Formats: sequence, structure tokens, C-alpha cells
Amino acid sequence: MQNALTGLVSSVKQALTTECCSVYLADYEQQHFMLMATDGLNPDAIGKIAIGFSEGLIGWVGQREEPINLAKAQLHPRFKVTPEVSEDRFSAFLGCPIIHHRKVLGVLTIQQAVDRVFNEDEESFLVTLAAQLASVLANAEMRQAASESNKNQTQNGQLKGLPGAPGIAIGQAHILEPANDFNAISLKRSDEPDKELAHFYRAVKITKAEFNRLAERMSGHLPPDALAIFDVYHQLLDAASLGREIEQQIAEGWCAKSALKRVVEKFARQFDDMDDSYLRERGTDIRDLGQRVLNNLLDTEQRKIKLPDKVVLVADNVTATMLAEVPREQLVAIVSLKGSVNSHAAIMARALGIPAVMAVDELPLLHWQGQRLIVDGYHGHILLSPAEAICNEYQQLITEDAVLSAAYQQEIGLPSQSACGKRFSLMVNSGLAIELETTAPQYTDGVGLYRTEFPFIMRSRFPTEQEQVELYRKVLEMYPGRPVIMRTLDVGGDKALPYFSIVEENPFLGWRGIRLTLDHPEIFLVQIRAMLKANLALDNLYILLPMISDLAEVDESLRLIKQACFEVSDELAIELPKPQVGVMIEVPSIMYQLPELARKVDFCSIGTNDLTQYLLAVDRNNPRVASLYDAMHPAVLRALYQLVQQAQGLQFAISVCGELAGEPAGVLLLAAMGYSSFSMNSSNLAKIKWLLRRVEMSELALLLPEVLACTSAKHVRLHIHRFLEQKQLLTQLRA
Repeated sequence: MQNALTGLVSSVKQALTTECCSVYLADYEQQHFMLMATDGLNPDAIGKIAIGFSEGLIGWVGQREEPINLAKAQLHPRFKVTPEVSEDRFSAFLGCPIIHHRKVLGVLTIQQAVDRVFNEDEESFLVTLAAQLASVLANAEMRQAASESNKNQTQNGQLKGLPGAPGIAIGQAHILEPANDFNAISLKRSDEPDKELAHFYRAVKITKAEFNRLAERMSGHLPPDALAIFDVYHQLLDAASLGREIEQQIAEGWCAKSALKRVVEKFARQFDDMDDSYLRERGTDIRDLGQRVLNNLLDTEQRKIKLPDKVVLVADNVTATMLAEVPREQLVAIVSLKGSVNSHAAIMARALGIPAVMAVDELPLLHWQGQRLIVDGYHGHILLSPAEAICNEYQQLITEDAVLSAAYQQEIGLPSQSACGKRFSLMVNSGLAIELETTAPQYTDGVGLYRTEFPFIMRSRFPTEQEQVELYRKVLEMYPGRPVIMRTLDVGGDKALPYFSIVEENPFLGWRGIRLTLDHPEIFLVQIRAMLKANLALDNLYILLPMISDLAEVDESLRLIKQACFEVSDELAIELPKPQVGVMIEVPSIMYQLPELARKVDFCSIGTNDLTQYLLAVDRNNPRVASLYDAMHPAVLRALYQLVQQAQGLQFAISVCGELAGEPAGVLLLAAMGYSSFSMNSSNLAKIKWLLRRVEMSELALLLPEVLACTSAKHVRLHIHRFLEQKQLLTQLRA
């Protein structure tokens, strides 16, 4: 990083034809800005001169978080004389903060001897550069933290993400699907050149074989001159071309991936800089070639990696198929570099009862492999290669959590009711991986949400009707005499089918849920037929329609369900009972059509995850705005209160199946509003039952007006925490 900053200040000085450019980086432990690079000030001051956060013009730029442009800097009252930097000759000063995710990382400055205010173009240039520099600096800091924690096992590198699922775990990082991208490769040395060379040769051999297969496949479709590109690729991989350069880099001590990255990027840049358009395009060929070799290098490494005993699964975006590849007894935590607290990966982690941290996007994926990690899902913290003493402290917390969990389990067989006798229906969300969802069915009131998409996601084709019948039958039989609410196929957004690609700019506002299945009635009808056949002689099936935004979608769905009922009755020559049909309330538009909806369907269930996303206009998978996603937002809570009041007036059955129903604070507020039916991940059911048995409805009635009057989610949580403290429940809910 030091070399990069040195090059940066020289380039800026030259580009703006000014006399000095400097970079100061923030040190929050020491509460000062340190001079890290300069072209114009005393070079001996680099790494030695620190300016406090509240001192001088540099501190002022950091405090104000905006550019400061002065013609006579030395006359300004905030100017601090620092003889060691030798800036006496400079008068004009322009300083710009370097800010990443609202945090000031440093200050970029330019200076000049003449008394003048830098013009708008110069200021705009510096602001633009500082904004671009911010993400690079944040990335570099994370890389450095990871690198240092690898070298020094007693020093903890701590990363911050979003708390995706509660709990604490200690394990070893395992990347199931590395990001095959040169941007994710950090340069590393190796003291085993022969081994690295063997890896490279193996990857080249596989890549050449791929090119041969591609050329053979395309030979009947492309003219000979177009097929010549495959010969060019072969030649580039030979020792006389790129191959020789890569071999040389490995001999100089770089690992195979790093050598490949250095050579490919070097040649690609050379082609990019050429004037001839044809030659410039060859840079793309070089990158394509390098990408293919990199993929094969990483695949070879991946096959050699043995799963650790305690796996912390780290991925760019954790998917259901990734979870299925790690044995449940070895999986202790999830870290997803993308996503948010209610992305699909976080929901899966909560369903499995394992901690998760989301949106840790600053650290390149390949830095994680093999590292020992502490994952704190309560606060969203990750400790890289922690010291043994730190591990012991966290192990104590894990033990305390286990004691609390055992206390909840002791009461799981008791009635679901408040301390004053108010009865509740506590159901489970299921379907992500039924074999992993362990709560005994007899302790629940049924399944409030069965996600049918998992068997679709796990296959390489659409499941047949018979395959679906067998799967649904197994679920319905587990809950005899109790409702099993099966949601029709809900893919799109962050749930993709590997064999049915949907590429959209705004997937959460696009072709997903009922919109997709109504456009493909052959998929919808087969699924409904399978549900109906699975329900024979059991009669505990309820059908739930997702992503409804318009009453016409309800009408068309009901028509198709009626058609499927007729087809199955005709096929089996029996009278078929029509199951109850409900609608998910998750799109704001349907909130205002509840009276019409109540006349068409039997019940409704609120999906708080998507409802929150759409009410707050926050893409829950976008790490830049994921912190704005909060189901405790006053607007969300007021919408939920209005919904239950309206449903009660209509005598329309309503329940909550979103993640809010499985959170202690959330379920208290929902109960206070008048909701009595909740569906949650099985791992939360014992805790929620334990909590509800310790509160009075009269107490919650006093809490509700205070909460609904709050102006922020932070204030909502403060009120609930105060309530739990008064009840002496806060410390008993979490270690």
C-alpha cells in the first residue's frame, strides 16, 4: 500500500500541476491522522508526523467531512505549525476527506506557494479521486488485517459485518466456491516453487484439453479463420510465450495464482494501451485465457482441501446447495460476503440454528481459506486467527448459550400461552432442509410456512409430479391433524434455479413468486396436483400464494387450483376436498385491498422480510444499504398494527411467518398488537414459547403505544430492552 500511495501523490501533483500532494490516514486507536505519503513535504516526516483528530486543518477536514479550500492557509486560526513537515513555503491549501461507509479513513491534500483558491475543476477532481480511493483503502486495510493475523497468531484481525443469525462459533474457514476472479486474488509468496509449477502445468494441461473440445464442438459452425483463436490460445500457453513469464514469476517465489495474475494483468494492460483497436481487443483474449487457467488452478486446489472438523462456511453468497455439501455435524457458522440480515443465506442460517455474519465485502474471498475464525452472530463481528486466550473467552460464552438453550428446551412441551393465560399458535417455518430441522413436530401447532422451492433449487431440472408428491406427503404425515401451509414455488430475487436462469437488473422487483408461476401454468399446475395427491386421506394441506400484488393474480391462481382439483378428482375418480387457500402479505399494494382479499381467500400470512424491504425501498442483499433494512422501523410496525386491526374487523384469519415472528422483541410487539399466530424457524420456537410464558398481556398493552410513537428503530429497541430489563428477562435471553 505504501508504494501505491507514493505513486498516487506524485501522479496527482503532476496531473494538477501543483507543488505538493499528501495523504494522511486515520488511526482511530490513537485518534490522529498520520502522514503516510507526500510529494512536496519533507519525506522524512512520513510515518512520523501525526495530527490529532481535533487539530490543524487536517483535523478540521476530518471533522467537517467536506473539502476545505483556502487561499492563505497559514493565516487561518486552525492552521497548526509543524516544523518537521517543512510546509512554510505553501499558502494555498485544499484538503478532501476520504470517506468509506460514513467513516473517515483519511485526508487527501494539495498545496501551492501562490495565494489562491483552487478552482472548481481542481476541487471536483480531488473529491472524485478521494471517493474512489476510499473503497481501495478500506479493501487494503482488510487485506492487511488478514495478512497480519496469518503471520502473528496472537494478534486478532477483526472484521465487521451485519449480524445475520444469533450465536457464537469457533471454527476454520472453508471456501466452498471461491470467486474465480483475479480481483479476489491477493499476491502471495511460496517457498515450494516445484509444487507451484506442478499446479500450473496441471491447470494448463486441463485448459488446453478444454480448448480442444471447444474447437471440435464449434468446427461445424465457424469458419477456419475464426477457429484459429484456439490455436492462438495454445501458443500463448506454451513456454515460449505467457508460459515462460509465469514460470519465471514462480521461480522468483510467487505462488502459481499470483504468478498467473501478475503476468496476465501485465500483458492485458499493454494491449489495452495500444492505439490499434484490433490489438486492444487482444487484451480481452488474454484475460479470457487467464481466467480459464485460474478456474482450473482453483478447482484443483479445491479438490485437495479436506473439510475441517468445525466448518465456518465462507462464500461470496451462500446458497442452499453450498449448505447441502457440508455435513450438518461439521457446519458451525456461515459468513457471506454479500447479503443482509434477511437475505436467503441468513434465513437458512437461522433455520439451522447456527450463527451467521453477512455483508463482509471488504476482504477478498481467497484470504479466508484455512483461517481460524470466531464468528459472533450477535454483533456481526469476525475475529481472524484469534489468540488462544480470546478463544477461551468466547468458548465460555458458547457454554453459557448452551445452558440457556437447555432451559428453553425444558419448557418446550408446555402450553403456548402468556402468563395471564392468553393462548398463542406457535408454528414452524420449514422446507429449507427438512432433514436438518430438528424440533419435534409434537411440540408445534403445525407448519406456518413450508418453502417448496428447496427441492427445485437442489436439482438440475424441475422435479417431476411424483417426486413432489412423495416429498409433500412426507411433510404432511409429520403433522397429522395440524395445518401444513405450503407456499407455491417462490423463486427469483435471491433464490435462483440453476437450470432456469433469470437475469434482471432489479430481481426483487421483477419476475418472481406468483408472477413467474402464473406465466408458466405448467409448473404451477404440476405443483398443485402434487400437493393435492399428497394430501389424500390426511386433509391438513393449506396452500399459500407468494408475492401477490394484484387481485387479478388471486383470481387466476384460484382458477388454476380449481382446474388442478378437477384433474386430480377425474384422474383418481374420487371426490377431492378443496384445501384452504391463503395469500402472503408482502407487497404493500395488497395491504390496501384486504376487504376484497378476505372475500376471495380463507386466510393471509404476513411475510415481514419482503414487506420490510418494499416499504423501506431497501434491497436487503445490497451491503451498501443493508444497514437501513430494519423490521423495527416505525413505518413497518405501524403497517403491521393497521393490518391486524383491519383483519380482526373483517374476521379474516391472519398470521405472521416472517423472521420478525422468531425474534424475542418482534414477537412481543406482534402479540401486543393483537397477533396470536406466529410461524418461525424451529431453532427459535423453544425460546419464544419460554418468553411468552413470562409476560402479561396488560404489560404489553402499556408498551405498545410507546413503541408506535417512536421515530426510529433505535428508539423502538431501547423501549423493548427497558421492558425486558424491568422484567429481568434481558440477561436470560442471551449469554
